[in-house]
Amino acid sequence: MFFQSNNDKLFYHIEGDGYPVLILHAMGTDHHAMKKWIEPIFAAKEGFQRIYVDLPWHGQSVCKGIKSSEEVRELLFTFIMKVVGTKQFSCIGHSFGGYIAQGLVCPQLSGLCLLAPAVHKKNRNVPEKAVYGREDISLAKVEPEVRTAFETLMVYQSSGNLQTFLEEVQPGRLLADIEFLTSSWRDSGYFFNKSPLAEQYTGTSLIIAGKLDSICGYKDYYELIECMPNSTFVLLQAGHLLHIEKRNSVQFLIREWVNSLEGSDDPNVTAC
Repeated sequence: MFFQSNNDKLFYHIEGDGYPVLILHAMGTDHHAMKKWIEPIFAAKEGFQRIYVDLPWHGQSVCKGIKSSEEVRELLFTFIMKVVGTKQFSCIGHSFGGYIAQGLVCPQLSGLCLLAPAVHKKNRNVPEKAVYGREDISLAKVEPEVRTAFETLMVYQSSGNLQTFLEEVQPGRLLADIEFLTSSWRDSGYFFNKSPLAEQYTGTSLIIAGKLDSICGYKDYYELIECMPNSTFVLLQAGHLLHIEKRNSVQFLIREWVNSLEGSDDPNVTAC
């Protein structure tokens, strides 16, 4: 489905009914990279509506007028008003999607789950790149550009993880607006005008980080935790795509977070 706002078309896909959970993917892929592994979490749970969005410049969304994260946030708030209304909702975001999710903090947001999120900081404190379980025979069969992306994003470079990457992440990479994403917007439009968590967020929060994440790191999250007093912070022995490398652990943690959201819906909440 598409949500139209002026000349911008935001693609979204809904699964289930009930309490809304907005799900935002990482940069350079699309909503399928989240849907493949999140849906099993809700397979045995009723009463949750999963709203998967293709962020501007990604997937099937056509948002030529959107040039900054601030404008992404504005578009998403308009989208939320239309699709969610004034009900409480929660949000799951990975990487850049996790940064945008922080920007959605408001009284209406009752839960926040961040996976290896980007933070409001230009110079990230990241560990050196690590590689384990590399299987050169499998990698040799992959196109050079795809191989480079896999090697950059993954720590555990097994044939199984490569296959998951090709099935879940790579299709969205083919749809991303690479020209824009690699342009100067990273200097002029990537960051919000001010920290999205300048004030404390007291909703039920979960932050899952990779100790081996050379893209976003994990040490900067300690400042994030101070802004989220009702948060749980888990550090996994994984890289940036921890939902591939440590899938069972990530699914377990999010399932517990989802359990904590049950019964939190308040129809009288103030809209964002």
